[in-house]
Amino acid sequence: MLPPRDVARLLRRLQREAPEAVVPGVLYEVPRPRSLPQRLRILFRNLREPGYPGYVASRVGAALRRQADRSAEWLVRMAHACPPDPNGPQDLSLDGLRELLEKQGGRLFLTDDMHRPDALAFVRDLNADLGLVYGTRILKPELFDLPTQGSINIHKRKTPDYRGGGPVGLWEMLDRQTEIGITVHKVAAAVDAGDVIRYQSLPIEPYDTLESLALKADVVGNDLLVDAVADYARGTVRPVKQTGPGKVFKSPKPHVLREYEARLSVDRQRYRPVRGRPFLKLLARFVLYGPRIVVKNWIRRSRGQFPVVILYHHLISDRAHRMGSSTEWFYRQMQFLMRTYRVASLADAVAMLRSGKVTAPTVVITLDDGYRENFVNLRAVTEALGMDAAMFICPGHMDSGEPFGHDVRDNVEGFPPLTWDQVRRMQACGLEFQSHTITHFDCASTDESLLRVEIASAREALEQQLGRPVESFSFPWGLGKNMSPPAVALARASYRNVFSACDGINLPSTSDRWHFYRSPYPNDMIELELQIQQLLELDPEGPTLPF
Repeated sequence: MLPPRDVARLLRRLQREAPEAVVPGVLYEVPRPRSLPQRLRILFRNLREPGYPGYVASRVGAALRRQADRSAEWLVRMAHACPPDPNGPQDLSLDGLRELLEKQGGRLFLTDDMHRPDALAFVRDLNADLGLVYGTRILKPELFDLPTQGSINIHKRKTPDYRGGGPVGLWEMLDRQTEIGITVHKVAAAVDAGDVIRYQSLPIEPYDTLESLALKADVVGNDLLVDAVADYARGTVRPVKQTGPGKVFKSPKPHVLREYEARLSVDRQRYRPVRGRPFLKLLARFVLYGPRIVVKNWIRRSRGQFPVVILYHHLISDRAHRMGSSTEWFYRQMQFLMRTYRVASLADAVAMLRSGKVTAPTVVITLDDGYRENFVNLRAVTEALGMDAAMFICPGHMDSGEPFGHDVRDNVEGFPPLTWDQVRRMQACGLEFQSHTITHFDCASTDESLLRVEIASAREALEQQLGRPVESFSFPWGLGKNMSPPAVALARASYRNVFSACDGINLPSTSDRWHFYRSPYPNDMIELELQIQQLLELDPEGPTLPF
């Protein structure tokens, strides 16, 4: 069963993106706990199968590693002077889910068996037009046929070729397929055999793993569910019958799945982040300067004067790109940041800095240019973790669809910009968009008429497309040599907040500041931590700027 947080995420998206639809209630099955004798019977039965003892040993090892990771993260939080849960509780309780539903005018019914008479009576009493089956076990017609138009389900595989269970992408990867399919279909008595309502394929990229495909399929699946519900509410649904014999797969037992995963780890290419400096050099910086930073962090905590580090990235991609990170690797890094820093939105961070109080070590994630890969891959991470991020984009590229000039110069192909529909959907999902000139223009120019088009007109174009004010601007490349005096003056006149890429920290101050530093985002985990703690470049105040 899906955790309450995942159900709440879909409910919020339905309310925001399909306002024609109303969710009158949620039937939620709470799994029955297994007794100790039941667990022992399963254990002894499985021990007779080859591979199961190794699986048990791997589980024990994984539990020990998790405990070691928790201890290490506690030490890191202490070094940061970071309070527990810097981003608030990450799990939603069933009571929290109930409160959300009640705010939306719905009801929550808990049961340990969805087919019990009282559970069926609850669904019947809702008098719903459409049932939405989301993360449940296989249901019976007596339940899914109750809504007047039946029920729909999300299946994160291509139908009819890959019906049934198993981790997302497992069977396709083992079959060396080049894509997975995500399907919303009518629920029928036969497994995953109902008419298709919405469908989208996702490529299996070189760096994809079972985890990255699952993250992407989650966000794309929610997109399709929201669109399918809107289709039903607007009367525009167009079912398509499945054709072909199809094949049904059973979920593999855990020890068998472990063997499949081992086979994939040998067969498939792995993403390996590039470390910019030798490990011994990084270790020396930590040993020499780390204790001083720890003391400084606790002084900052006592004063409520933590700096805000604004990191800039470019794209999350499971294909090779010199400015990219793989989805799984970025997810791992964001998990670490969410547990050991406050990960704030750009707007909240600027407000905290202007208030003069920053009470926790704070990081902001920004991405530049507006690569299309981020539509799925970035959202896969931000929605899974409930975190904020901002993008500085170039509206001229959204208009034309042309690749970015730096990719063209490097002979890099196949990385187009976002479309405006994608930008608006990402904004609806909580991502923030700000200005980065019209065409990723080098603002070293002193041609004021050209600068006015690139800087001021970018704001107008974005506000027209996004339907909201745009207050922030980031210089492309963003070094001192890329910011001429007339460009700086025009940026100040056009935007409230101006960002450079000069690798400095931002200290809280009640002054009406207008300029903020951003720092490059290292893909290596050690370098990322040292970057945020101002130990990577050892120049925390940043270089001299032309203003």
